Amino acid sequence: PPPARFDAPAQPVPMPGQSTPFQVLGTFILWMGWYGFNPGSTLGITPAGYGPIMARAAMCTTLSAAVGGITVVGFGRIFSKTYDVGMMCNGILAGL
Repeated sequence: PPPARFDAPAQPVPMPGQSTPFQVLGTFILWMGWYGFNPGSTLGITPAGYGPIMARAAMCTTLSAAVGGITVVGFGRIFSKTYDVGMMCNGILAGL
């Protein structure tokens, strides 16, 4: 392992985050891409007239990502007394 990764008693050194705006942008791009996968594949493999099922898939995608982000923000506030954008992005991706 790289020498800067651990301190003298071989304890891991916390690694700071890189770029929060890029992390949020990447999360947003992945979230929007999920709409092409979930609702888009529903319409691609079913016959005509399955718009309501596609709408349900889009709603499920939206709610799962949003609830994942909100849950992680809530737990982060309870346990660490801070709000963390990076953790929210991880919660959104976990919800997807």
